Amino acid sequence: MAALLKWKKDNTLSLFERIRHKADRDDYRVTNDPLRSIKLNLSRILNTRPGNSQSTKDIGVIDLNDATISSTELNVVICKSIKACIEKYEPRISRATVTARSNNVDPLTMLFDITAEVKHERGIDNVEFQLRLDNERRYFLD
Repeated sequence: MAALLKWKKDNTLSLFERIRHKADRDDYRVTNDPLRSIKLNLSRILNTRPGNSQSTKDIGVIDLNDATISSTELNVVICKSIKACIEKYEPRISRATVTARSNNVDPLTMLFDITAEVKHERGIDNVEFQLRLDNERRYFLD
């Protein structure tokens, strides 16, 4: 029956032009704000699961379901994993420090403070980010 339906075609753009147009609208566009660019890159890096990238098998933070350690040790392991991931896959950042914060408001959400040095053409700046891991295992930078 599908063959009897009239398909709506868009004759103005080719398939590749539509794909390019869609890609221009999302967050992969080039930005002039270096901190925003770093946050976008870190968001992509930290939300990648290890083993899901064919070219870089170790990119991402450890899976919490695979962890068989206590909650205090888990915070330390996650902090180390985040730090290693940031320093390995974000070349503009060096000397990152990641510390876990307690979250009394929402115990299912983990909070982390990140301090780091950002290299740019004028030198080096110290920056701070707040990282949040929600109950769906997604990292968000604030």
